[in-house]
Amino acid sequence: MAAEAYTVVDATLDGRHYAAASTSAIGNVSSRPQSGLPIALQRLLHKKSAPLQIISMPSAVTCSFVAEGSANAVFCVTPADDIANTASGSEVGIVHEGTGASAESGPLSTHLLRIPKAGPGVSPTTCIEHHAYYCTVLRPLLGAEWLVGQHLIQGVVSSGVDDILNSLLADLDRSHRTRPDWVGTRVAANVDVALLVEDMTSACKSSPFPSTTTTIQCKPKWLVQSPSAPAGARRCRTCALAAASAAPSGAIGANGRSSHAKKASPHKIKPCPLVLVADRPTTPQEEAVLDAALWDYVCQHMSSAVTSSSSSSSSTPSMALRKARPAIVHWLRTTDLFLRMAAIQADFDPRGALSMSLDSPATDDGVSALALDRLQIAMTLRDCTCFLRVTTEDDPAPSQPALVSAKLGDLDRKNGRHKLAQWQEQERILLAGGFYLGTEEPRQQTQCWLERRQS
Repeated sequence: MAAEAYTVVDATLDGRHYAAASTSAIGNVSSRPQSGLPIALQRLLHKKSAPLQIISMPSAVTCSFVAEGSANAVFCVTPADDIANTASGSEVGIVHEGTGASAESGPLSTHLLRIPKAGPGVSPTTCIEHHAYYCTVLRPLLGAEWLVGQHLIQGVVSSGVDDILNSLLADLDRSHRTRPDWVGTRVAANVDVALLVEDMTSACKSSPFPSTTTTIQCKPKWLVQSPSAPAGARRCRTCALAAASAAPSGAIGANGRSSHAKKASPHKIKPCPLVLVADRPTTPQEEAVLDAALWDYVCQHMSSAVTSSSSSSSSTPSMALRKARPAIVHWLRTTDLFLRMAAIQADFDPRGALSMSLDSPATDDGVSALALDRLQIAMTLRDCTCFLRVTTEDDPAPSQPALVSAKLGDLDRKNGRHKLAQWQEQERILLAGGFYLGTEEPRQQTQCWLERRQS
């Protein structure tokens, strides 16, 4: 595998360093009274520490729904016109010794509000801890250039914005536009400090020509084989899981847990992520096969495409992407983003979830805090979202090739102590059912690059 050429530098990733960074981040939140926070946390709010930019929520905003998942919801928040020229710093402005930012002129214009939904484990410091993890673990490990930018914003609850957000979610429920298992979910009532994440769907402002920017989303998933896979495996971890999910017995349900419900919908063959880290082709025939596989990977994510234009272009997402096919395929073949992700996954999870036990002493045969931290990082990178941005000129005869870039988002820290049993259960199902080896009955169709290269 090409990923083996990369060596990952071990950063300060153990729980103690992360906890210290999280405490430091908490110390930068505004020290204004927070009645919903624990006394111990309120004391931490007065702690003097390294400056951290935290945005204050404007006193008047307009909000619109953007997207939601099982754990988070995303909204566009725009300061209302009546505060656009507010000079007072009491509502919007400096938060911590000159390091705060004005929401009107700051990241609110280029970022989206991402806030946890109410649920077990969500606390007032959830987003603060996530941001500390982002700053102290993920950014040094991957590089800031590969990550969706983010900031903290304070005042979601104290300014009443959470009521607006919940009304938007309720409107979706009433109009039957919410996924059935998400109906009734609302934003967390105890999260006053949320995240502002870079809007990856906005038009490219650096293009000197009228242009169209198209963004597609994909989850690269497992870019190296699972350490638990048997010798002679014909499927990668991602394709093995896809086969198990499609099996008539419903071996693994949509939530990743074992299920015995019959599948009502037809099986959709999912793209194999190993094409993103395939070895460089050595012959024209190999090059053509890989290029076709990479383009097929893009096409299978075309439904997620969102287009924004700096002009009055009427290009559809598929039109814009197809016009840029050579540039997209070339970028996918030459970027080191996925190789780096693969190297981190391999280095940080060398033995697999089945090698760990929370009930055993912290020995080589059990699980140590550091080993679990490293597994969590690997699993975080296996569940993140890649935002692929393609900017094309609107001119029918463009003078420049398309601009292609990508960033990673949805990098929430996984809780290994809560998730380990589920991860282990998945591996046992894949092994027992023959999904790695492709010996399940009836055999499920997949497009695994591993199997294609073995044929």
